[in-house]
Amino acid sequence: MFAAPSAGAAEVSQDAEAIAKSAGQKWALKSLQSGKYVSVALNETDTQLQWRLQARADSVGSWERLTLHTNQKAQTIGFRSEITGFFLTAEFNYGGEQKGMLRARGAGLGQWQQFTPVFYATGAPAGSPAGSRVLALKVSETDDATATPKYVSADLSETGDGLLRARAGSVGSWEKFVLEPVARAGAGPLPNPGAAAASTLDVMSWNVCANNNTACGWSDERAGYAELTEQIESRLKDPDVIFFQEFCEKHAKRVEWMLEKPVAEGGTGRGWDVRFAPLHHQKGGPTVQKQCAMGPAPDNADRGAYGVAIAVPDENTWYESHALPSPDTSEFEERSALCAALPSRAVMVCNAHFSAGGASFGDPLGYERTKQAKEMETIVAAYEKKGYRVVFGGDFNSVPPDYTASDGPNTVLTDTYAAHRECDEGSLPGSPRNGEVTKPLDGRKIKIDYIFAPDSAQFTSCTVTPDAGKSDHYPIYGTVSLPAA
Repeated sequence: MFAAPSAGAAEVSQDAEAIAKSAGQKWALKSLQSGKYVSVALNETDTQLQWRLQARADSVGSWERLTLHTNQKAQTIGFRSEITGFFLTAEFNYGGEQKGMLRARGAGLGQWQQFTPVFYATGAPAGSPAGSRVLALKVSETDDATATPKYVSADLSETGDGLLRARAGSVGSWEKFVLEPVARAGAGPLPNPGAAAASTLDVMSWNVCANNNTACGWSDERAGYAELTEQIESRLKDPDVIFFQEFCEKHAKRVEWMLEKPVAEGGTGRGWDVRFAPLHHQKGGPTVQKQCAMGPAPDNADRGAYGVAIAVPDENTWYESHALPSPDTSEFEERSALCAALPSRAVMVCNAHFSAGGASFGDPLGYERTKQAKEMETIVAAYEKKGYRVVFGGDFNSVPPDYTASDGPNTVLTDTYAAHRECDEGSLPGSPRNGEVTKPLDGRKIKIDYIFAPDSAQFTSCTVTPDAGKSDHYPIYGTVSLPAA
């Protein structure tokens, strides 16, 4: 499924739709010398030339859009084609004039798919979109420390047709490109909410621990598609919205298909839309999506970027990701929040995963998590001003304000509780800002997963299923009654 693609002019990765729906930033590469955008040659019938990269397009469409990925904390960057769903690959096994030719066919981030960027402080042409950067790209044929890297060059000779090849020993005009941010689908104006009638919303939140964590029970600590959807399916309680954390991008479409199955087959029998937002690293350039570890053996499938996801009714067409204040992003992850609109209900739902505590995660004293909580307040307030009632939650990696055990600080969410109503709030006698355990640990158990609603709302139920399955979190469920507004 995820091996290097075979021939066929119209063939594309079956994950391309999921990639196009991700809230991750899209980019285009443009030759600084010619002003032409780099495009995938999708209609080439010669299998050795199919999906080659050429600087030849005058505008940006799906054949030109790329996403940026890293499994080296942004020290190297992989470029994934939106139209094929595969990574740009330097074909060093080719000979002659095709040696080092770039093709959009890599199934994972290996040696030939990882480029070291060289960024230039100036040089972007006048009129370039904000955030554009001039760069050169180098890649080594082998991982031998003595190997001489080659720079990617756009062949702008009369017969070159803009073909991209990793062939140059130094940087000249043909080796410089402009990296331009481009808009994605779903990023248009926020739709106006409908009449805010009283309504009930059933929300589920679960950190599925799907990436690569030895505390989890996945084979090789990495979730496969079938077992992940099976784990989620077995915990469904007819939700309207689901928040997922520690999620891999290419799981999203499979989860959507599972949710849409008939009730008799374990699904909900309703239409769903599963959106994804990546976490990032950054080092001297733009933010780059963090990559999930390759899937479990024997398939070792590329599972896409790593981040958070949100499942909402299929009426959703508008969604937005938000970068949260985070520790040093050259070493630690830049965390994200993801929001999706349900205009017919005048509801906005937002999911987030805050930074973890401890020195090894960059936030031992909770300063970054406190900033993240304040940023969530800002995000929620902005949507409320536009007429939406906001329900939000996720894994906030922080204990509630009335929690007195040693897993502090317990002050991260003090303001959040003051402005909103939490699922568990008031459910435990004498402890209104505490709640049921969502994170089992050796020798202790804590609550770090949340569902918040407007302070005027009421939770008619809030439950935690004490069964982590192959995760290291329990799922939490809340039913909230939203008053008319």
